[in-house]
Amino acid sequence: MAIVDGHVHVGLTKYVVVEVLVAQMEAAGIDKALLVQYGGCYNNAYLKDCMDRFPGRFAALGAVDYKAPDAAEQIRREVAAHNLAGLRIPAAVDNEAVWDTVGELGIMASLSGGMQYMIEPRIEDCIRRFPNARFRIEHMGWFPDVDRPPGYPEYERVLGYADYPNVVFMLSGFYAFGRGYPYNEVIPFVKQALERFGPDRMMWGSDFPPVSNSETCEMALALLQSWDFLSEEDLAWILGKTGLTIFDFGEG
Repeated sequence: MAIVDGHVHVGLTKYVVVEVLVAQMEAAGIDKALLVQYGGCYNNAYLKDCMDRFPGRFAALGAVDYKAPDAAEQIRREVAAHNLAGLRIPAAVDNEAVWDTVGELGIMASLSGGMQYMIEPRIEDCIRRFPNARFRIEHMGWFPDVDRPPGYPEYERVLGYADYPNVVFMLSGFYAFGRGYPYNEVIPFVKQALERFGPDRMMWGSDFPPVSNSETCEMALALLQSWDFLSEEDLAWILGKTGLTIFDFGEG
């Protein structure tokens, strides 16, 4: 089974260079990874360089200045020039030209930046209006409140996006909202998401390198493999097949 890490960061001015990521992947037994641009950085050329230098290992989601008057032109240029599978876009972005261009190009929008923004009606409107684009819910919706009962209204709104076949759901970021490894308190929320989205629309991501402040990549990967409610087929999809179906990692 190929393992795809659906959420990692690299950079020249923040986090780590790609060689550090590759070493972590090899240590953890991770075959491929999705490079996700970090907030405030628009240097998508480095993401393209990583893909070129390690063929077959990476796909990438970039970013542009979404507040700029020419944001739509930036998106078209950056996606074409740097072979981006899509963009990481804060759900709070209210520049309609950005969402229209995502729909025009039929690319992925990976949604970040807080559950309160994820559940705004305009996000659901974009998902509905652009069925040829994909929308990805990062970090289980940025983030479930594990001190509230599963199925509380805001999280239920996030899970409601399962009604749209162009939405995928990330199992990632547990360290940011859980109470400590092995995060047993997140399990009811994961089970709810699995029931709604199904394993073929779910992806795992380590969130390397920020996760390293809490656990290793090996520990993050082993966590899902330890959950007895996930079947072998569930794991095959969540840890690899979903990512391989959605993203083109090229030939390596």
